[in-house]
Amino acid sequence: MLRLFFLLFIFPHFIFAEVIYEKLGVTDEKGREIVSLKIEGPIEKDEYETFSEAINDINQNNYRVQFDSVMLNSPGGNVNNAVSIGYLVRSNRLSTWVLPNDECLSACPLILQAGVCKMAEGEVGLHRSGSDYSLPLAKIRQETKDHESYIKDYLKFMDASPEIAWYYSAIPHWDMKYLQFAEKRNFGLFAANEDEMQYRLEIASHQLGLFKSDLIDIVRDRFNNTYPDYDSEENGIESHLYYSFPSCSEQLFLDDSITEHLGINIDKKPEEIFEVSSVDQGITDEEENLISTDKVPHKEGQSYYYSFHYVAKGKEVSFEERVTVSGPTIWGNDKGTDYDNTSAGIEISDDKSSITVTRTQKNEGFIINSWTITKEDPKGPVKIEILFNDEVVKTFNYVIE
Repeated sequence: MLRLFFLLFIFPHFIFAEVIYEKLGVTDEKGREIVSLKIEGPIEKDEYETFSEAINDINQNNYRVQFDSVMLNSPGGNVNNAVSIGYLVRSNRLSTWVLPNDECLSACPLILQAGVCKMAEGEVGLHRSGSDYSLPLAKIRQETKDHESYIKDYLKFMDASPEIAWYYSAIPHWDMKYLQFAEKRNFGLFAANEDEMQYRLEIASHQLGLFKSDLIDIVRDRFNNTYPDYDSEENGIESHLYYSFPSCSEQLFLDDSITEHLGINIDKKPEEIFEVSSVDQGITDEEENLISTDKVPHKEGQSYYYSFHYVAKGKEVSFEERVTVSGPTIWGNDKGTDYDNTSAGIEISDDKSSITVTRTQKNEGFIINSWTITKEDPKGPVKIEILFNDEVVKTFNYVIE
């Protein structure tokens, strides 16, 4: 639930449990309102929902997150919620930042690792996860293995250092491994992701008409001008280690109104943004449970679905869904209405093997849709394409058998 408070009747302050989301009353160079986003305190079971609501509000209103970063100060908490928040952080291309006097422990580094750029200045502590629930003895070993695999798969997706994954499986949950500064550096917790850096370098290169190597030289020259007395050979690398790593703004060529920057605006226009992540597809069983698969039984009434998270700007989002089956069929909805080319938002191919549906809905960052097999539907391959601005952004393939 979103609760609205007024500070001096000027700046609204949103509080979602321990997710702190504030409007700062200033705008960036593009006129977007700047907001701050912080996770403070324990990561509880409702944290993902409240964080998701904050992200939706940011995207629906095209706000700019201060420093393009989620600030973290948490002793940890629920692993599943930390992982879910992490996927949201990465899909929205946000950075993560732990300030010098703050901490990020236990489940919190799972969110820290999700940042496209990570600035771990404060304490970072890792250990295995534990459970307060009583588990049957026969299930403890398997459930523990499944949970460790779950975390390992997530960290692999986030391109985490193997050492971080090792600590998450090696340190008992009643103990804590606090990372030293050099370890945080070596494990990539003061760095941007390589693919994100290359993505932004490419955009900056095109916009400025410069080689990517020239842009890197500009960053290096600015560092030398900012720290003219830095001499790694004379003073030793460790004594000036902090200064050898630029900020996320420098690494990612971000514009912001606080630090100096290269003046590169890497953002797409709001109406051009529709980025898909965290996809799933499958069928529903008799109890309407979702089962991930690409095989669909050929029986009347069998439903098959697709789902994905996405990033878009604005109150609403519009996209097209194109479904193609292996032969002609009858298209319609669950209310018994047959579609034809006079139906609003519907286009059926001449051979009746394909339908394109224009869908418009509230921008909430998640989409799930399904189709149900009828007796007219042929067996064979099915392709569902998601189109945005006439371009295919995601394809789901099934086989009806």
